[in-house]
Amino acid sequence: SLKKLIGLCYASDELLADAAVLNTVIPQAFASEFGFRIDDAIVNGTGAGQPLGILNAGSLVSVSKETGQADDTIVAENIVKMYARQLNPGSAVWLVNKSCFPQLWTMSLSVGTGGAPIFQPAGGLAAQPYNTMLGRPVIPVEQCASLGTVGDIIFADLAGGYILAEKGGMQTDVSIHVRFVYDESVFRFVYRVDGQPVLASPVTPYKGGAGNSQSHFVALETRG
Repeated sequence: SLKKLIGLCYASDELLADAAVLNTVIPQAFASEFGFRIDDAIVNGTGAGQPLGILNAGSLVSVSKETGQADDTIVAENIVKMYARQLNPGSAVWLVNKSCFPQLWTMSLSVGTGGAPIFQPAGGLAAQPYNTMLGRPVIPVEQCASLGTVGDIIFADLAGGYILAEKGGMQTDVSIHVRFVYDESVFRFVYRVDGQPVLASPVTPYKGGAGNSQSHFVALETRG
């Protein structure tokens, strides 16, 4: 059921006449903001008048923090357990808030008397143009929660686990009548869109039991 995302912009006719480039800048600005709002809805949407977001979906798997784990931290065991609960890790990506990067850069997994890095920076050991973790891309997004809050790091299979429907793209209209007595033009932008995760709830693996349920979306519970 498609929802409407609507934006309005008022511009004086003098401004439009003296700065003709605004006719191009205004639509570009709204397209960028619409993209941000849709991304935010995919992560945090309530499903009421907007897409249902990952963090509010019944299919979200929340991985518990480690016993004694300090507040506002991410440890290697968190990442390994999140990976194990991802239904399709081969096409999933790590969505993180930038505040998580100090934790990721200093994280390692103990192996005997040594250790092995979990996070691989772009162009380094990862040999990729982007950061990776357990072989999957790490993508910083503003829509993720701040460090220590559920949603600060999400292992998400958006390609296979989320459906986004839209119709007609962003529609743009201009009217001189709404603010005619003020000598202003009104730009109106409308985008019809809706979305939700494919699964209504986590799935139980054929072997492994309900305690190891899996989903396209895995988050880490609040630490703090």
